[in-house]
Amino acid sequence: MKKVNLKICVGTMCYVMGGAELRDAVESLPQNILEHLNVSYSPCLECGKGEQAPPFIEINGKRIAGVSKNSLIQIVKEEIRNVV
Repeated sequence: MKKVNLKICVGTMCYVMGGAELRDAVESLPQNILEHLNVSYSPCLECGKGEQAPPFIEINGKRIAGVSKNSLIQIVKEEIRNVV
């Protein structure tokens, strides 16, 4: 079974700006979604060098800025649909 690779930035800036909520949101996802995810956490995804706002995620190699709990769940579900 192919899995979606999700990396969440938990560096200081991202953590304070919502990364902690993203981590909690992923950990509370139903098992039928979690079984399709490889989740990891990074101290920095090095995305904050422009005008992008934290928190940042990387999903299957794509970096996304300004992710909220709700948008994370939608992004994950969409990626799983594309992979499964």
